[in-house]
Amino acid sequence: MRRISRGALAALLVAGLAVGAWAIAPLASQASNGHAAERGSADRTGAIGRLRFHEQMLKLWEDHVTWTRLFIVSFAAGLPDQEQTAARLLQNQVDIGDAIKPFYGVAAGDQLTSLLRQHILTAVDVLTAAKAGDQSGLQTALKAWYRNAREIADFLHAANPRNWSRADMRAMMKAHLDLTLREASDRLAGNYDADVADYDAVVKEILRMANMLANGIIAQFPGRFSSV
Repeated sequence: MRRISRGALAALLVAGLAVGAWAIAPLASQASNGHAAERGSADRTGAIGRLRFHEQMLKLWEDHVTWTRLFIVSFAAGLPDQEQTAARLLQNQVDIGDAIKPFYGVAAGDQLTSLLRQHILTAVDVLTAAKAGDQSGLQTALKAWYRNAREIADFLHAANPRNWSRADMRAMMKAHLDLTLREASDRLAGNYDADVADYDAVVKEILRMANMLANGIIAQFPGRFSSV
């Protein structure tokens, strides 16, 4: 079976950064310039429309679970599109990091991208060990994966402690990993009915997460948003 390595994933991320194969998230570009953006998303002062901001956050995080699923499917079946799917998945981590830069700065956005990149690379370790039946390697990868999830949660809490409590962020990230692990496990085991239901659960959870993050940013930076 053809497998993609952590090193290959890292190389794809670097290539994506250098070439810019996909456009930076729209909400990042809209928030970072003072010109009127897409009609209905910004007023004359450059404020971002709240509804549009929610839509863009939902799109970014739904892409996260969609491309994660597509990679799981490709990996499980040994399909020839693994590299292309992994590249698009890694670009999504860059897009999410870029999306918070207008609010928290370039360094914070890059740090979030780095944490999310590690989230993906460690997930590959989990998949590889699970597929190989390597229980020792699986437990090691799972510990690293959940540790990284707590680091992401703590990063978000530190950025916006009033609106994103540490407990809520950690619970949210743990739920995301638990559901993704169930999805991957059922896919690898060929439990396709359960696998489909798992994905539905993953999507519902990530949309709640995206709304929580969007609401927190709006509450922290109310002057940056219009009511439209």
